[in-house]
This record gives sequence, C-alpha cells and structure tokens, in this order.
Amino acid sequence: MRNFLVLFCLLFFVGCSDSGSKKKIKTEAMVEQASKRLLKQKPVVKQPSFLPTLSNKNYEDILLKYGNENKETDLLIETEMGNIKIRLYKQPKMHRASFIYLAKMGYFNTTVFYRVIDDFVVQGGNSDNWDTQNLKAKIGNFKMKPEFFTELYHKRGAVAMARNYSDNPDKLSSPYTFYIVQRGKIKPEGIKYLRQMEDQIIPGDQADFYMKFGGSPSLDAEHTVIGEVLEGMDVVDAIAKVDTDEGDWPKKDIKMTVKVLN
Repeated sequence: MRNFLVLFCLLFFVGCSDSGSKKKIKTEAMVEQASKRLLKQKPVVKQPSFLPTLSNKNYEDILLKYGNENKETDLLIETEMGNIKIRLYKQPKMHRASFIYLAKMGYFNTTVFYRVIDDFVVQGGNSDNWDTQNLKAKIGNFKMKPEFFTELYHKRGAVAMARNYSDNPDKLSSPYTFYIVQRGKIKPEGIKYLRQMEDQIIPGDQADFYMKFGGSPSLDAEHTVIGEVLEGMDVVDAIAKVDTDEGDWPKKDIKMTVKVLN
C-alpha cells in the first residue's frame, strides 16, 4: 500500500510538472506570435538622412531632386510664446526644398529668433549654440540664387530669406536664416514715395494690400519670399514686442521647434 501511494505521488507530480511546462511553452509561443503580428502592423518610420554636403556648385542639382521627393509645404514653428503655422510657396522651388530639408534635419530646433524689430520683422534661424554651427558645417556652406516672383511680395505675414547686403550684388540668400514680416499698414504717401522717389514698381493690388493690412514693400525684389503665415500672427506680434539688446537680439532667448506637417 505504501509503495502504491509513493508511485501515485510520483505520477501526480510528474504530471503536474509536464502540464506546467507545456503551458509555459504554449504561452511563450503565443507571445512570440503576437509580437510578430504587432511588428508587422507597426509602420516602419524611415529616419531622414543627410544629403551630400551642399556647396554653391552642387546645391541646385541636389535640392531639385530632394524637392521632387519631398513635396511638403506646411510647417509648424513652436515657441514658448505660442505656435506659428506657415505655408511655403511652390514657385521658389529651391528655397522650399532647402527649408524643408533643414527642418527635417532638425537644424531650426537648435536656433532662436535672434533679430526682432517691432513694426518690421522677426528673424530666426541662428544662435550662438555650438549645435547650430555643427549642423551648418554638416549641411554645407552655400548661398542660394534669388527666386523672385512678382506675385510673391512682402505683405504682412510673409516669410522670406535673409541675406547679406555687403559684397552680395547677386542678392544671394542665406539658406539658414529667415524672417516673418510683422509691419502694419503703409500710408498712401509711403507707397507714393517708393514709386516716385525709389522708382519701385508696386502693382495696384499689392499697394492696396500694403495700405489695408501691412507689409514691407521696400524689401520686394531684395529678398526671396518663400511663404506666408497661416495661423499665429498674434504670436509674431508678441515676439516683435519683447525686450532686445542694442543689436536687436531678444534679452531672453526665444527658442523654436520647427515641424514639417504636410
């Protein structure tokens, strides 16, 4: 009888052990299968990669191809003071492609609004951060030929590219620095002065916009206009009013994060 009980116990425990082991294997197999299904369902996010280092000689060919493959036009500029949604125009295709490329590479995320002049412009895309300089070196040292279009002008809310005025007769743009026109309404005598004294051609519809809504007509045909603000001009106005030093640099850094939307 004692031997029977011992045998029964041995069989019972072995059976329990086998059952637990089988359940464990079955559970592991189910988890593995579920993981495989999740991996199949999860979209593969392709990380953006740097283009060959851009220069004055190669940037047009490289950016033309890049622009054809990256057709986004809408971006969001996030700041502590609020967000600014902008839309890039398709006509200045080199400048659009360059701006999208820099945004995707995270360049603007290392920069600030570094030149702020109330009732004129807020300018961003630079900083004294080493990350900014390192990214510039990696992306490339180049200037861009202007892309002027009569229908794209410096109305209030326009986004345009900055440039040097000294030793730059061809009005080449910096690909890294941009500004948003914040200036308010232009008086009729201001338009008249530009037309008569500066020999500036200002079409009637544009003159009407400048007088009704604002802008900086003196910058037309001097800088490449690449887009406009869709939402957030109140944020632009708030940035324009911050305290600055003698070089128009805000006393408190206004950092930005630029995201490509679509």
